[in-house]
Amino acid sequence: MESLPASICRACRLRLLKPSSQTRTFSTSSTHMYIPPESPAFVDVPEPHQPIRDQKSIVKGILPVPRELFPAQRPDKPGKEYLANVTRDPLPKNVPHPDRLTEVGRYKQRMAEMRKSHLREGLKELHVRKTTIDAQIAHRSETRQKEHARLKSQAQREDERLTNVSIPSAMRPQKVRELSHEEELAIYNARKAAHDARLAAKHEERLDKLHTLYMNARNFITTREQLTAAIDATFTSTRSIWDTGVPDTVEEMIKRGRDKTTDQGRAGARFPGDVNERALRDQERMQRIAEKLSGGKI
Repeated sequence: MESLPASICRACRLRLLKPSSQTRTFSTSSTHMYIPPESPAFVDVPEPHQPIRDQKSIVKGILPVPRELFPAQRPDKPGKEYLANVTRDPLPKNVPHPDRLTEVGRYKQRMAEMRKSHLREGLKELHVRKTTIDAQIAHRSETRQKEHARLKSQAQREDERLTNVSIPSAMRPQKVRELSHEEELAIYNARKAAHDARLAAKHEERLDKLHTLYMNARNFITTREQLTAAIDATFTSTRSIWDTGVPDTVEEMIKRGRDKTTDQGRAGARFPGDVNERALRDQERMQRIAEKLSGGKI
């Protein structure tokens, strides 16, 4: 009865494993005599055949960063001078005579000497351990770097070259070309010249904008009298808009815009408005030509 098949439910297994003087019946149902309702095994909950591993309890908090015993700012640790200062012996005038010491005093004196010796030995052993570990780490790092450089620079094996997939040379990874000092200097000079050219172009553009602003400053409105005169000239007029005739319709304006191949204007006739527009365009063109030749805004 010690080993029962896994197909039997837990309730039946508990009932069968429990020693009893009564005769086991042919019924497979469990009785409340063996598993009372308040028992956790009263309700059969299936469990996996593989045992569940106990999870580790979560420890709250974090461990502090260990203190550096041998910082780079103290290269004298653990030298003789440092150990002598740390484990300093008391002055002779402060040391009582051995005959005057009690048992407690002699015990404290022995404990003080023991603490000093333990501190000296501990610092020396920790320094030796740190030096050994640093040397091992540096040796492993140097070994890995050399191995990496060797593998990176070695040639491709012949079997790999023969069985490799055909790849265009343009798609293959290219090795970084190391430039010489002369090539780096030439690239630097070319980039510096391009940068100076961009700065010079920006400087010329700023000067042109400044000159344009200076030439247009004659028309700026800076006082109230100029503002009043400009408003009167724009919005005050004794003439009627119908004195020049009936305004053009939209269709006539569209036709005039499309008729660019002839100088006759609308319907073969030249109107004063067309003459004024041509004169204004010619004047603007001549002004742009003069500005280009003189190199400044007019």
